Amino acid sequence: MTTPAYRGVVLAAGGSRRFAGPLAKQLVEIDGEPAVRRAARRALESRLDRVVVVTGHVADEVGRAIAGLAVDPVHNPDWRQGQSGSVRAGLGAVSGGAAAVVFMPCDQPFLTADLIDRLIARHAAGGALIVVPAWRGRRGAPVLVDDALFAELATITGDAGARQLFARHPVVEVALDDETPLLDFDSVSELRALLGRVSRL
Repeated sequence: MTTPAYRGVVLAAGGSRRFAGPLAKQLVEIDGEPAVRRAARRALESRLDRVVVVTGHVADEVGRAIAGLAVDPVHNPDWRQGQSGSVRAGLGAVSGGAAAVVFMPCDQPFLTADLIDRLIARHAAGGALIVVPAWRGRRGAPVLVDDALFAELATITGDAGARQLFARHPVVEVALDDETPLLDFDSVSELRALLGRVSRL
């Protein structure tokens, strides 16, 4: 029996307009490592059998940040049009033969391979078209999408990404005991607060 294939898409193309720091959000260092490389490494440590990183804004710098990792960069020339273009670009690169694709941002510094694997395990158990992590009822990323929805996902537009499917299809939540893996940042001040909060845990 063939083992189902699970693929990962790290979304790292955005212009991060709210992140008014000296570096783009994808490149800001967390524990001495660019955020995009940190996210890609977590994906590679999981059960995902192939990982792509979607680039757009500062694509060359992102490419250098992930150099040496077993990931494939996929460029989204329409990154200014919103996250949906990156979702479509990533999906097109990995969907062939996949049972599901996991879409993850690069701005969740404490995302773990274990969390990714929990989403995959829930999908593998059957009966789930969309799987997301949740803490006390608050949904977060990554978002796992079953292959039955790939054709629909390939038609989305705008800046909401795979979340556009939530209103149309049942979403299965994987409950977390701790919100830390879901924490993200959109500004320098949010990143500082996040890092300070986690250091006190």
